[in-house]
Amino acid sequence: MCKRIRCAGLAFVGAILTGPVLASEVVYLEEIVVTATKRAQSVQDVPVAVSAVDESTIEAMRIDEFTDITRISPSLTVNRGDWATNSGFSLRGIGTNVFSINIEPSVAIVVDDVPLVRSSQAFSDLLDIERIEVLRGPQSTLFGKNASAGVVNVVTQAPGEEFDFRFRGGYTTDDEFNVALTAGGPLSDSAGFRLSAFVKDREDGHIDNITTGEELDGNESWGVRGKLVFDLSDRVTATVFGERSESESTCCNATMRSVPANAAFLGFLPSSLVLAGIDPSPDNTTIASDDLTADESDAWNAGLRLSIDIGEHELLSVTAYNEWDYQVTRDVDGTAFDLLALFTGGAASGGLVQGGGFELESLSHEFRLISPASDTFEYVAGFYYSDVDYGRNFQRGPLFAANWVADTGTEMLALYGQGTLSITDATALILGARVQDEEISHGFDNALSGVSLSGSDSETAATFKVGVQHFVNDDVMVYGSVSSGYKGQGYDISSSFNQSTSDNSVGNEDSLAFEVGMKGTFLDGRLQFNPTVFFATYDDFQAQQARIVDNNVELGITNVGELETYGLEVDFQAALTENLRLVGGIAFINAEIKEFAGADCWPGQTTGCVELLDSAGMGTGRMAQDLGGEDLNNSPDFKFTVSAEYLLPLENLPFDGFLNLSYQWQDDVNFSLLADPGSEQESYGIANLSLGIIDSVSERYSVTLFVNNLFDEDYVSSIANFGGLWGNNPTYIQTFPRDAERYAGLQLGIRF
Repeated sequence: MCKRIRCAGLAFVGAILTGPVLASEVVYLEEIVVTATKRAQSVQDVPVAVSAVDESTIEAMRIDEFTDITRISPSLTVNRGDWATNSGFSLRGIGTNVFSINIEPSVAIVVDDVPLVRSSQAFSDLLDIERIEVLRGPQSTLFGKNASAGVVNVVTQAPGEEFDFRFRGGYTTDDEFNVALTAGGPLSDSAGFRLSAFVKDREDGHIDNITTGEELDGNESWGVRGKLVFDLSDRVTATVFGERSESESTCCNATMRSVPANAAFLGFLPSSLVLAGIDPSPDNTTIASDDLTADESDAWNAGLRLSIDIGEHELLSVTAYNEWDYQVTRDVDGTAFDLLALFTGGAASGGLVQGGGFELESLSHEFRLISPASDTFEYVAGFYYSDVDYGRNFQRGPLFAANWVADTGTEMLALYGQGTLSITDATALILGARVQDEEISHGFDNALSGVSLSGSDSETAATFKVGVQHFVNDDVMVYGSVSSGYKGQGYDISSSFNQSTSDNSVGNEDSLAFEVGMKGTFLDGRLQFNPTVFFATYDDFQAQQARIVDNNVELGITNVGELETYGLEVDFQAALTENLRLVGGIAFINAEIKEFAGADCWPGQTTGCVELLDSAGMGTGRMAQDLGGEDLNNSPDFKFTVSAEYLLPLENLPFDGFLNLSYQWQDDVNFSLLADPGSEQESYGIANLSLGIIDSVSERYSVTLFVNNLFDEDYVSSIANFGGLWGNNPTYIQTFPRDAERYAGLQLGIRF
C-alpha cells in the first residue's frame, strides 16, 4: 500500500495522462530555446541532460525563490543549514555543504552569464525570469567557473520592443505581504531598459518561542534589478546591469526532535530542567530560547556585457563586480536555561551564543568567441578570470569562547572550448577541453590564543569532454558523452584552524561522468520524452565532519575517498489538449560512498565504531568508522515532480479560468554523512495548487488563489545529532521549512 498523499498524486498523473485529445484540435508544445551550449538552440537539439522551463511555467508553478527550482528537476536537491553559508545545492546526489569560506560549490549557479561565487548568495528571490535551465553532470568545458556536478543557469528578462509594465501583489494566510513591479521597453531606436523591484514582509514565522512569546523564522526582504541595453553600432550591443537586495530574518531555529531519558545537557544538567515546557518530537515546532537567532544579508552587483559581431562570429565580453555582506547570530544551546548564571554564581546571566560576519568581494571577466552555426564545424572558445576576496569573523561565548578573523583569496585563470564536428548529415562528434590555474591564500588571527597564520597554494588542472550526437530522424536525437570535472582545493577555515590545516589545504575533488540520453518528440509534437542514463565517480569528495574538540562541537572538512552515483532521469512535457499541458521529471539515483575509512563516529555510536591506531599500533583516542557501502546523505533514491497547467476558456465572460496542480514526491533520506540512523527523514510528497482568472483578450490582469502544501504534509529540511552537548548521547534537533505547513494566499497581477 502506498501512502494516501503519494497515491493521490499518482492517481492524478494517471488521470491526466489518459485524458482525451480531440482530433480536431491543433495541439503541440511550444519550443523552449536554451543556451546550455552557449548558443541559442532548441532544448530538443542539445546533447546535454538539461531540465528547462520558460516564463509561463515559472509563473504557473509559482517558482519564486531559488529553492523552488527543485520543482523543475527531480535530480536537484537543496541542503539547508541554519546559516545561509551552510547551505547549498546537489545534483545527482553530489553537492557541497561545508562551512569554510574557501571551498567552492560543486553545483555552479549562473545568472545572466555571471557565476555566483558561493551558493549562499542564491538563497534569495527570483523575479522577472525568462528561463531556468538545470544542466546535470560536469559542465566545465562551456562555463568559465568550475562546475563538477552541474549548473543552474538563470536568464532574466531583457527589454522588449514595446513598453511593458507589470504589478504583482499578494497576501498569505501566514501573514506575508509581497509586492513586485516590473517595467521595460524601448528608450529610443537604439536603446531599451528593464527595471524590476520587489518587497516581502513576513515578520512572524512558524516557530514558537515560549520564552518570549515570539513567532520566529520570519523574513523581510527587498530587491531591485536594472538593465540598460544600447546598440552602439550595427555590430556592437552593450548591456549595463546592476542589482541590489537586502534581507533580515529570524531564521533558522532548530527544534528538539528527540532526547534520550538518560541524556544530560553538558553531561550533568537534566533535560527536565533545561527543556522545561518543551516536548521533543518529530512534530515539535516550539523552542524555549533566551538569545536571538537571526541573520541579515546585503548584496549588490554591477556589470557590463558587450556583444560584438566580428564577421559571422560573435565575441561576448562579460565583466561583473559583486559584494555580499552577511551577518548572523545563533543561540547555540537552544534553551532558555541561564548557563552563565550557573557558572558565575549569579553574577551574570545568559546562554551560549555564536555568530559573526561574512564579507565577500569578487571581480570576474569572461571573453567568449562563438562561431556561426554550421553544418560542418562550430565551436565556442572562452577565457575566464576571477578574483575573490572572502573574509569572516567569528565569536562564541561567554562559555567555550572563540574569537577569530580570517581572510581568504582565490584567483583563477581558465581557458576553455568546445566544438561540434559533423561526421555525416545526422552524426556529430563533440570535443571539449578546459585548462585552469588557481591560487588560493589565507590569513587567520585568533584573538584568544594570539596565533596568526597565513599561507598560499596553487594548482593547475585540466578537464575534458568527448561526446557523440546522432539524429535518428527529425524528431529523435540520441547522444552519449564522457566528461571530467574538477573542484579546487581550499582551506578548512574553522575555530580549530591550526598550523597543520594552514600548511595542508583540503585536496581538490575530481569527477568522471558517463552519460547516454535521448531527446524525442512524439505524437505530432504533443509529447517530449527525454530519458538519460548516467554513471559518475567522484574522487576525494570534499565533505564536512563534526567532532568534539575540548568539549566544543567543531566542524572540519575532509576528503572522502570515493563516491559513485548512477541512475536514470526522465524529463517530459505533454500537450494533452489545446489548453492542458503536463510538465515533469523522474529520477532514480543511487549515490553511494565507495571508500571512506576513518570517518568520524556519530555521537552515541557504538556498533562499527573503533579506536584508530597510530603507526606504532598504539591507540590515538579517536573513534572512527568505515562508511564504505553507505548511501550518500540527502540523496533520495527516487524522486519525481509533475505539474499540470490548464486554461479554461469562458466564452461569455471577459476572462478565462486557469489551474495549476503540482506534486513533488521523494524517497526517504538520511541527512547525516556519517549514516546516523537518527537523522533519517521519511518519504513525503508535497502538492501545490493555484487557480484563478486572467483577462482573455490581452492578459492585462489576473487573480490567483493558491495553496502550498495542500495536504499539510509534515517534513523537515535537516536533522542533526546534537549529542556533543548532551553527554555524547544521541540527541537530535531538526529544522522546519516554511512549506512544512499548509498556507494559502491571494495574488493580484496587472499588466500594461
